[in-house]
Amino acid sequence: MIWALLAGIVAVFVGVFVLRPRVGGLFSGDFQGIKTEAIVGPIVTLAVFLTAFVVAQATLTFQRTNQAVSREANAIELLAENAGLLPDATGRNIQATSVCYARSVANLEFETLQDGRTAPETEWWATQFNQQIPEVLDGPGSVVGQIVTLSRQQSEARSDRLFDAQPNLPVLTLTMLVVAVIGVLLAISTLAVPDMRRGVLLTLALLFAVLLGGTLFMIEQLEEPFTGLIRVKPDSIEAAAGRVENRLPAGTILPCDDQGRPVSPEAVALVERGESPLVVCTDAPYPPFEEEDPTGGSPSGYTGFDMDLAQSVANSADRTLVVVDLPFGRLFDAVSVGVCDAVFSAVTITPEREEQVDFSRPYLEVSQALVVRSEDSTTDSLTSLSGRTVGVKNETTGKAYVEANRPPGVRIETFESTAAMDEALRAGRIAALVDDTPAADALVASGPGLRIAATLETGDRYGVAVAAGDTETLELVNRGLDQAESDGTLAGLQQQYLGTLPAGS
Repeated sequence: MIWALLAGIVAVFVGVFVLRPRVGGLFSGDFQGIKTEAIVGPIVTLAVFLTAFVVAQATLTFQRTNQAVSREANAIELLAENAGLLPDATGRNIQATSVCYARSVANLEFETLQDGRTAPETEWWATQFNQQIPEVLDGPGSVVGQIVTLSRQQSEARSDRLFDAQPNLPVLTLTMLVVAVIGVLLAISTLAVPDMRRGVLLTLALLFAVLLGGTLFMIEQLEEPFTGLIRVKPDSIEAAAGRVENRLPAGTILPCDDQGRPVSPEAVALVERGESPLVVCTDAPYPPFEEEDPTGGSPSGYTGFDMDLAQSVANSADRTLVVVDLPFGRLFDAVSVGVCDAVFSAVTITPEREEQVDFSRPYLEVSQALVVRSEDSTTDSLTSLSGRTVGVKNETTGKAYVEANRPPGVRIETFESTAAMDEALRAGRIAALVDDTPAADALVASGPGLRIAATLETGDRYGVAVAAGDTETLELVNRGLDQAESDGTLAGLQQQYLGTLPAGS
């Protein structure tokens, strides 16, 4: 609104020095101009009737935002308090997430809201709540009921805060107000009584311009409660985070830093011991690429093509490998907000993903496979599945391929894991599934009853994903991949887990 104040001042000078000397000739007779009381009258009317409503609405927005922040802080604190009442420390994760959520709101989201954006770190913790609360639903009914209610209240309060962070007054209303102010100032400075001294008129008109411009400025400040001089403070959120943290058992390692950015507790423990971790995210189990090591022989606790390759990269950089297991659909968000340094999870490089993360050089090329039950002897392509359902994993290139190439009548069902998709196929709930060829081979080999009906040549290339702009980790990963290729590690893994050698070997 500073521009509106400047426009008003310009209007005053235009009226006083350009228009005022010329208006006399536009009137017949002895033009006497507008008397002082006539000047004050319109200004008072404008200030009372035109701005009062706008100021009231802007003030209401500011007050609502303050109340939403207080409700959010209260819900977070009570949510953590009730989670602490669950037996066997089953609510500990919710308590830790409450601290990290509050930190991210106070330190990160309040800042990003100045640009009209939410903080991805806060979105991460909000999603964590959604995943953790269902895990405690078998606890005491009264406590669980409170937790569910408080989680809803926290979510609603955040939604209200985000809504009020955006200007709510109609643009037309503000435009009309600005035009009215400028028009009145222009009329005053032009039509005042002819015998009023220019200096007096200029001072009076500029005073009105400053007063009305200040009103517009105050409206803007109140309408955008996270920017400017008048802003909502995160004091209640910070206080809630501190009180919840104080209730946690001594020695608890939180899954976030002081600002609320996600970190791996395992990585924090390593850093405290003086070690340098390389934290990778993966979606396990997904044989032959990643699964928990049943023998316990793997230093990271995981084995498979990708996990052994990640161990090789970590070793080449003299880092300790830490693996974080997450659903595939959350991997890119996880690396973007700092949960892990890199994603090793049979990730195909695509233009859409390259807009979100950066990729290493490709290290493996695969295709997609169509898997059906063994007794299904008629299916040999997507076309032959008309009227039936195909299973795909969420956020995968297999899903994208089926969506782009399915004929009319083929339905798609999305799954969060390969295991769930496999179960649905074997139980007959879906007619087929599409997955990467190595994973499909492992699925067929895991037990009788399935066969590969067709190979879909897509030319997918796997890469390691890192956060956009994280050139240090990207260079570390590429150096490790180059070394794994030059010393034969990559070829050995391909032969061990896929039964093939790289082209040219």
